Amino acid sequence: MFQGGTNFGYWSGADYKDKYYPITTSYDYDAPLSEAGDPTEKLYDIRAIIGKFQLVPAGPMPPPTPKFSYGYISLPLRVAFLDILSLLSPGLPFHSSFPLTFETVMQTHGFMLYRTVLPDDILQPVLLSVLENGIHDLAYVLLNGEYKGTLERDRVNAINITGQLGDSLDFLVESMGHINFGANNSDFKGLTHNITLGSTILSNWLIYPLDIDSAVAQEWPPYVPQSNSTAGPAFYTGVFKTPGINYDTYVKFPGWSKGQIWINGFNLG
Repeated sequence: MFQGGTNFGYWSGADYKDKYYPITTSYDYDAPLSEAGDPTEKLYDIRAIIGKFQLVPAGPMPPPTPKFSYGYISLPLRVAFLDILSLLSPGLPFHSSFPLTFETVMQTHGFMLYRTVLPDDILQPVLLSVLENGIHDLAYVLLNGEYKGTLERDRVNAINITGQLGDSLDFLVESMGHINFGANNSDFKGLTHNITLGSTILSNWLIYPLDIDSAVAQEWPPYVPQSNSTAGPAFYTGVFKTPGINYDTYVKFPGWSKGQIWINGFNLG
């Protein structure tokens, strides 16, 4: 790999070596040219080794592209994910006795929401789990809109919950990238196996395919009351200005965890 560059949107990949290893939205792969197209120490070392055996072009190497720091950006607007579900999934949900994969409902990537209700009162903590490592690949669990925890493929397949009969149980499932090559290339996404609450298999699901990119590009920010919660999936919105300078830059979120970034409606990844 001489220069991998970057991917955008949901086109990150993954490796599979006994278990699933997602990759960030990049194809850098420690190449001689960086993701930004800049020369690295590896490139200079390769050039020096080649120079021992044959002539290399005279003159200096091209310099790195100019970068610019736009400073800190405030993200004051927080909108809870479930508050704008109708905007993110404007069509009718799929009804199914048991969970369906992304592929079954023609969702190629991104996120889907799976919703059911608790079949009984759960006064003491009971294990909510997915069979056969069936989270592909990450699921945020919410009960009546309140974040309860995260399940992840090959890592966390169960959490304890309590609740009441009829409480709304949501799984916001993310595809973190399809396996690029090798074994296990039939890498279906979503809830690929049933969900159990104790010994009960949960049924009667509503499944919402999500078109987040279209919503962000066309109707953002949404006109809904701002959420004061700091837990669970949400959208954070802010504004920054470029002072007439069109330079490359990097974005960094110290202290944050996981998510997607859109700039002017474009999904960086």
